[in-house]
Amino acid sequence: MNYSAEELKIQENAEEYARLNKNQIAKDIISKYESELNPVSVFMAGSPGAGKTESSIWLIKELSKKENCILRIDPDELRKHFTEYTGKNSDLFQCATTIIAEKIHDLAIKKNISFIFDTTFSKIDKARLNIQRSLDHKKSVQVIYVYQDPIQAWEFVKARELKDGRHVPKESFIEEYFNARVVVNQIKKDFPNIKLYLLVKNIDGTTQEYKENIDNIDNFIKENYTGDYLNNMLV
Repeated sequence: MNYSAEELKIQENAEEYARLNKNQIAKDIISKYESELNPVSVFMAGSPGAGKTESSIWLIKELSKKENCILRIDPDELRKHFTEYTGKNSDLFQCATTIIAEKIHDLAIKKNISFIFDTTFSKIDKARLNIQRSLDHKKSVQVIYVYQDPIQAWEFVKARELKDGRHVPKESFIEEYFNARVVVNQIKKDFPNIKLYLLVKNIDGTTQEYKENIDNIDNFIKENYTGDYLNNMLV
């Protein structure tokens, strides 16, 4: 995507702020959580608008009834730390929020804190690195792939933009929709001992189907769309 000089400056300022303040922000967030003997690392996966955030919040509420409060790492929520963030320019802060989120993730691993990392899980190199880091620290690892029909997920993305102002470019949505599935399937091949779960969402966002400890998303959800088709259909 081509940015104006003003937009590039906003992006640069955000990344500089993130690098200078990531340690303090991460420490402030981590300080609210306790170390555990058997911490769990949970990574959400799926397209924007699929329902990952709602699912992760629900999961934390359920688990917190039985265990200590669980940290939720959500790069989207970190945008509030940047004064130039308006919602419409959310893509300018992707790198900056990633810098802070990775520092929070780093401290959570070092301090043996259970967490749910709420991202699209659409970049294979980053996914491999994150999984390996948890395994190196003897943490149990789970990946939860949330599926919503992309046409409906896009409607949720647009509705969220009207409500919160957070904009997701169509090309980014399509790319992350396809990449998340590919990355999840590959990660399960690379790390067969991790647990992979599938949540299939109804058109209203409620859970339609739940599958535990599966090997491949494609065995349960066939891909019926192409990038060109979605590009033409999504408005």
